[in-house]
This record gives sequence, structure tokens and C-alpha cells, in this order.
Amino acid sequence: MVDDGEITVPGTWHNIDPSPRNYAPGVRLLHRRTFELNQQESLKIHEVEHWLLGAASKTASAHVLVEGFACRLARAGLGVDRMILNVGTVHPQAYGYAWHWNILDGLCDEIQIGEDTLLSDQFRKNPIFRVIEFGETVRVQLRQKPTKKQSNLMAELAAAGFSEYIAIPLSASGEKHNAVTLATLQANGFTQSQLDSLTRLLVFFALQVERHIANRIAQNISHTYLGLMAGERVVKGTIKRGTGISIRAIVWSSDMRDFSGLSEKRDNKSVADMLNSYFSVLADAVLRNGGDVLKFVGDGMLAVFPLGGFSSPETAALAAAKAAREAVEGLEALNQNMRQQAQWRALRTGIGLHLGDVFFGNIGSAKRLDFTVIGEAVNIATRVERLCKLLKRDILLTAPVAALLGEEAEPMGTKTLKGIQKVEQIFALSNGR
Repeated sequence: MVDDGEITVPGTWHNIDPSPRNYAPGVRLLHRRTFELNQQESLKIHEVEHWLLGAASKTASAHVLVEGFACRLARAGLGVDRMILNVGTVHPQAYGYAWHWNILDGLCDEIQIGEDTLLSDQFRKNPIFRVIEFGETVRVQLRQKPTKKQSNLMAELAAAGFSEYIAIPLSASGEKHNAVTLATLQANGFTQSQLDSLTRLLVFFALQVERHIANRIAQNISHTYLGLMAGERVVKGTIKRGTGISIRAIVWSSDMRDFSGLSEKRDNKSVADMLNSYFSVLADAVLRNGGDVLKFVGDGMLAVFPLGGFSSPETAALAAAKAAREAVEGLEALNQNMRQQAQWRALRTGIGLHLGDVFFGNIGSAKRLDFTVIGEAVNIATRVERLCKLLKRDILLTAPVAALLGEEAEPMGTKTLKGIQKVEQIFALSNGR
């Protein structure tokens, strides 16, 4: 019986302890599912095939697919006691993903694999390297003494009691970047009959994997270019002009101080590198605290902290304030680290935070749409940010945000916001210059 419960690791910004497992540097645990397997509830091989051609097509995630398939292989008497699916993907920070199922600890993990992992010596010694790079099928008899050319993984599997390991290319379209690895605890390894059945079932499994890979790539691209909330809505089909929702959120508007002066004597590549360093600090601070980055415009950044995504409005305000402080502190640390570079000039930002209602949806022409937020709250946040230079403060808030923070913010007076002729009480966030 498979446990339907799933432990979701809260984001990829945290260093999660993967115990009792030990993953290599550059490998990040994303999600973990637990399962209980009763091998007395046996299955026929044709029942596994029937599941792959039917119910498996309705699995919501590759994680659920891998767990369900591996458990069924074990129950069908095919000797599978450990299984890992490795897939490549399109992602700005990762080579791909893997799902690791093991009968010994009852865990099925989803992990993200960084590009740097592929450059390590241990990866090149791992049989899966030959599968991913050359499309080979590799079998390793673990009862034999490991050679110096083998990865540490083979010795670890042998010590855990596994007798045979096999790595197989897996792709319905003929690509060789995806692979599945199987290992067994059977004393004499896999039988030929088991391997024949596994080979047939993996053909059907590959079709399901391709579907999930396509979905994952679509999600990665949409999240990278549109942000989490907009990306999810686009992937789910919210793409008609004018469609969207009204949300109440804390709107973040930020802008780099003296961008023109910093960029006028640099070539385009240097300016792009500077902006990447700057936005990495700001965007990471927003995402780390539960906000969503919507767009970058020149040296400006627009983000939101939707109240519906937090336990209370106060929690959302605290998250936005914490992100703003971390952004300012992060730039200070970046400037300190880069001070030795001759052409480096200190980067500073101005951040405006305002609470209000915005429309979150598709804006544009019938043939070219942008998923963004519009509304008076966005205009106010932008104008508040523009006061940062005048008031010589890094972080400014409107009264609704300051009231939610539960801390003393420095009153900066009542200001008429340029361009919209609206009067707002302005506060500076404590610890913000």
C-alpha cells in the first residue's frame, strides 16, 4: 500500500537536511514523499502495463509517477529495490531533476541537479554519465570488488546489500539525456526474465515521463520569465486578453540609484553584468520571503506580496519589510566583496512599499500579451520609491504598510506624489538609511 502523504520542502532557498540520505554538493532536495510497500499484495506484469497505459497518464506530477511505478515494479516481483529517474530540463540554474526511490528507507525524493555537478569527477565515474552522454546501457555487478575507476556510489550500494545496478537510457523521442537506474537486493542480481519485462515496461514509462518533462519545461520557462504566480496561470491556460483577478497586495517598486552615472562609461556587457548582480540580490530577497517578482524594466523591479499568500496582512507586511532590509544589506555585502575591482562602483537602491488593490492579469494586444499588475497601488508604490533619493532613505513606506508592521517607522511627513497628485503619509523603515 502506498502512502498518499507528501512532505513538501518549503522552497529551494533553504538548505534542507536530506537525512537519512546524503546527496552530493550541487544537488538540492525539493520534495520528499514517504511510502509503505506491502509486497504480499502482488501484481501481475500486465497489471503494471495496464496502469502505465491508463491511470498513470492522470498522475499530477513526475514525483507521483515515479513512486507509483517503482512500487508496482517491486510488487510485480521484478526485483527493483532502488530506482532513480534522471531527466534534463530547461532551467537557468539547473541541469535537470531526478526522483530517487529506495525500498530500504521508504522515501521517494525529488532533487534538483546543478550544472556544476556534471563537472565533478564522481559524476564522470558514475555509470549514468555514459548513459546521459553516449546513450549506453550499463550493468554493474556489485558483488565484485569495485575498481578505482568506479564511483563511490557503487561501493555504497554494495555495502547496503545491493547486488546489481543497471543504468538505461530512457526517452520516447530518441534523446539520450534522460536515464533510469535500477538496483536489486536479490542475491544473484536481476534475472533475464525480469530484465526483459522491465525493458518492455520502460518503453511505456518513457511516454509518461516525456509528458511530465514537457510540463516541467513549460513551468520552468514561464516561472523564469513571468514569475511564479503569472507563470502558473499561463501554464494553466489563463492567456486571454483582459482575463485576470483583483488581488490585495503589498506592492514593491525599486530602482537603482544613479544608474545613468554607473552605466555611461561601461560597455553593454558590463552594464548587463552589473544589472545581473544587482537584481540577483533584490529578487532573491523578495523570493526568499514569499514575494513574487513580476518584471524588470531597465534598472527597475516590480514585485508583489499578495495578502492571500500569507497567514495575515501583518505577516505579509513583515515579509516585505524583511525582504527590503535584506536587499539593502545584500547590496552592501556585494559592494564590500567587489570593492577590489577597479571599475566597480557601489550599487544602491531605493524601495517603495504600498498596500492596495491591483488587477493581476493579461494586458496588451491580441497577438502580444504581458501578464502584469496594474492599478493605483502600483502607481503609488512607484512614486514613493522616487522619493527615496529626495528624502535620502533606502526604504520608504506608505501609512497602510507602516500600520501593519507593528514597529516604529520614522515619519517623513505628508508628500504629494508627482504625476498623480495624490497625498500620502510617508515613513522610512527603521534601519533603512
